Amino acid sequence: MLKSSDALIIMIDMQEKLVKATNAENEVKQAEKIIKAAEILDIPVLVSEQYPKGLGQTVEVLKNDKQKYVEKTSFSLAKEETAVNMVKLFHKKQIVLFGIETHICVYQTAMDLIKRGYEVYLIKDACKSRKEYEYNTGIDLMRQNGVKISCVEIALFEFLESSKHPHFKEVQQLIK
Repeated sequence: MLKSSDALIIMIDMQEKLVKATNAENEVKQAEKIIKAAEILDIPVLVSEQYPKGLGQTVEVLKNDKQKYVEKTSFSLAKEETAVNMVKLFHKKQIVLFGIETHICVYQTAMDLIKRGYEVYLIKDACKSRKEYEYNTGIDLMRQNGVKISCVEIALFEFLESSKHPHFKEVQQLIK
């Protein structure tokens, strides 16, 4: 299970033009819950932006000043040396991953992180592809290759572990 002390959250390419092209408004709302919970629980967040000059910045509602940003041109974030070095600096073994597009950048990042020995968790209700069959194929391939498939509510309650957690009520409010 996820443990907040062992986790790093990586948000992949939740950018203006990609959100619009994939109609990912619901996925942005789910991502917002994860980002807010990360802030409450002091879980680090790394954000990738695929060619922001052309695809725009991360959507405003998902930004905060605690996040670390990496611009990329590779589909896999784990092929960018700056990103790999940043991931190593966090000293976390669990990577919580979500974003756009599921079957391309999220999938390739997940595969490369698995190869590097990380335990990768995909938050599937905060992921999107333009086409449903591509989304489903990306999820299937990740599952077949050792990625643990999860969703926002499961992840948040795993981070909390108990209703006695000091931030339980605050995090619970995010999903009500």
